[in-house]
Amino acid sequence: MTGQSLVDPSRYVGTITVVGAAIAQANMPKATARPDRRGLARGAVGDFVFIDCESVKLLGRIIEVKLPDNERLTVEPAMGVPPEPNPVGRIQLLASVDHKLNALVRGLRAHPRVGDAVYLAQPELFGELAANALARADQVSINLGVLSAGNGMNLKLPPEKLFGRHCGLFGATGGGKSWTIAALLDQIKAAGGKCVLFDPTGEFAGLPSISKHYAFSDAEDGAELVHFPYTEATEEDIFALFRPSGQSQGPRLREAIRSLKLVRAVNGVAPEGVTIRRGIVEKANNARTPFFEALDEHRAAINSPLCNFQIRRLAEQVTAECVWTSDNRNPDNWGGPDQSVAHCETLVARIRTIVGTHQLSCLFETAGKSLVDVFSSFFANDTDDIIRISFRSVHFEHNTREILLNVIGRYLLSEARKGVFRSRPMIVALDEAHQFLGRTVGDEYASVRLEAFGIIAKEGRKYGLTSIMATQRPRDIPHDVLSQLGTLIVHRLTNDEDRLAVERACGDLDKNAALFIPTLAPGEAIIVGPDLPAPMPVQIHEPLVPPNSKGPDYNAFWRERKIADDMQDAPITSPTG
Repeated sequence: MTGQSLVDPSRYVGTITVVGAAIAQANMPKATARPDRRGLARGAVGDFVFIDCESVKLLGRIIEVKLPDNERLTVEPAMGVPPEPNPVGRIQLLASVDHKLNALVRGLRAHPRVGDAVYLAQPELFGELAANALARADQVSINLGVLSAGNGMNLKLPPEKLFGRHCGLFGATGGGKSWTIAALLDQIKAAGGKCVLFDPTGEFAGLPSISKHYAFSDAEDGAELVHFPYTEATEEDIFALFRPSGQSQGPRLREAIRSLKLVRAVNGVAPEGVTIRRGIVEKANNARTPFFEALDEHRAAINSPLCNFQIRRLAEQVTAECVWTSDNRNPDNWGGPDQSVAHCETLVARIRTIVGTHQLSCLFETAGKSLVDVFSSFFANDTDDIIRISFRSVHFEHNTREILLNVIGRYLLSEARKGVFRSRPMIVALDEAHQFLGRTVGDEYASVRLEAFGIIAKEGRKYGLTSIMATQRPRDIPHDVLSQLGTLIVHRLTNDEDRLAVERACGDLDKNAALFIPTLAPGEAIIVGPDLPAPMPVQIHEPLVPPNSKGPDYNAFWRERKIADDMQDAPITSPTG
């Protein structure tokens, strides 16, 4: 320690009078800011204090200062000598001071007693104790920002503590959420980490920390065109897109998928007794037994949940499935077309429309690189540290955004389960996470729950795949996902439900600490986590290049229109002769 004492008589605040499990109350005679003693007043809401419990020193934070009701008027201007006010303060008990480690430690090694003295924490001592609790000099660390009450001391966290149990990043519009994402990416790059950023709006396109940019449209400047092959999607994803009705269309669609998987498994060469023409299995009036024997022979490929078949043959194959289960004259054969042909007309039309639509070219076309190949190269290549996948040009129709990101998340999880990230940990950063988590797309007949990133939050850690979930609406994140987030970076939140969701997700951020959240300045955040001794208010470092998250410039646009209108309305004068 710097040689200064935590107990400084010149910084005396008051004396403990009431002790609770997590809250203490103290007389604070020096808290009054009367004109005659304003410069000497000590003890304001938000101040950190040390409580002297003889052998143990505790860290606390003042959360309320008030006067007893019968003394409310003592601070009002009056003639003569005003009576002496007696303010009372409530102090949240946060952590203990370990003198051997010269650091703050979680929990209370002893509770204060009535009569224990309270001293205003010196910023340099508080900053030193907090910094020593979190990172060692010989460790790689992430420099988040400056402790708001630490006299310029930086808050540094080892990556295991910040990202090892997943990281939640919350903040209302204008609170600094995007700024913090950019700052984290700068720090990840500087520390030698690897990260995949999913950018829903394109606001992170100009960050220098990003090695390569990829987009699902060639209209985005500076980004390489990619697609994600539908063969990595599952049948549930396909059902959510095509929305078959349950009674007739659903079974026919499943049969069609099974038939096309068989065609892929046999490379288009029909097994004996099975008829394959134009890439589809023809069933009408053909023998059934050879077909089922072929399915059994290739059951590994048939039972795969992935869509390993030719999607452009699906509409035609659905029509081919609309046959009677047997022929009256030959029970071993399928019959001819049945009445389900008419029932499936809308499904067939929908499949042809969706597969051929431009909005879903990111799944069903092969323009640009395969994102699977991009990921494979990135995972194995140490020269690229951060890549960005832009969703700005992905359309909202047909729930394309949600389904596409869910498919990609499921692919990343499958790679993690194979052990790809065990020795090469990977961070996945997802902005606007509320758009993609805890939702179900589709209808009553066919739906898919968007749970890939939720599963990553629940089990990705043990495989070396961790996440940064950023959102301005934490109330829309499922509770089971929120509970898996270890470290939380909480910017200003003004909605009561959002603050309540964060409180429920993290036991360290109780109602008393949460009271400071609506008053946080832009760029300021409270850092909470199981490895931190107490909630820490931090001013996040400015990123090398801020993200482009500005809204429309009404002033400039309206001014230009006003000038144009004034010029148009100006009278035209003829030259004088």
